[in-house]
Amino acid sequence: MITTAAHAFRDLCKPHTLPEKCIFEYYSETERRIIPLSPALWMGTCADAAPRAAVNDWAIAKLVFPAEVTPYEIYERTEILAELEHVLAVVGYDIEATGKKDKYGQFNKTMQECQVRAVMDWAIFQTNCEFEVGASGSALFRMRDNRMTLFGVLSGDHHDKDYCPKGGCDFKAGRWSSVYVTLKGEFKDRLLTVVSQSAAK
Repeated sequence: MITTAAHAFRDLCKPHTLPEKCIFEYYSETERRIIPLSPALWMGTCADAAPRAAVNDWAIAKLVFPAEVTPYEIYERTEILAELEHVLAVVGYDIEATGKKDKYGQFNKTMQECQVRAVMDWAIFQTNCEFEVGASGSALFRMRDNRMTLFGVLSGDHHDKDYCPKGGCDFKAGRWSSVYVTLKGEFKDRLLTVVSQSAAK
């Protein structure tokens, strides 16, 4: 299983990418490995307008065969969003790794320690992590019971050129921030169900 953003597969409520047309790519030491996705896909209920569109911007995709990696942990007790809590953001796609630049220059590093900010409700929140196009669906982790656990996935970001014309500015909610979907509610319930069904086979 992998978790990501629903908008990787649909534009608002219009499907545009079949999961079986996609791949999961990772590295084992220096060896590049690729696993196709199966047609099995679960997503939040589509919504055309914010904030529901952001709340439901999660997807769970199934790999054709398991990746030879250690899966992330899921914290099964109730999650509480803590303002200014330190978290670890991991980006699966990195422009810098391919030697390319975007309009703000080199893409940010693939791992960032940042903070939870602007807690809007229990389903979505913002952080001061800085990402660009291509980072959607990236995982956010937090420490729980002395283990790193999945906390949410990146839905998008706010990069207001008027507020910050050259990039690298300090966090400002709704202007220069990243928006995450929390692993809770339907998203968490579905993930736990799919994982337990897969483990039972």
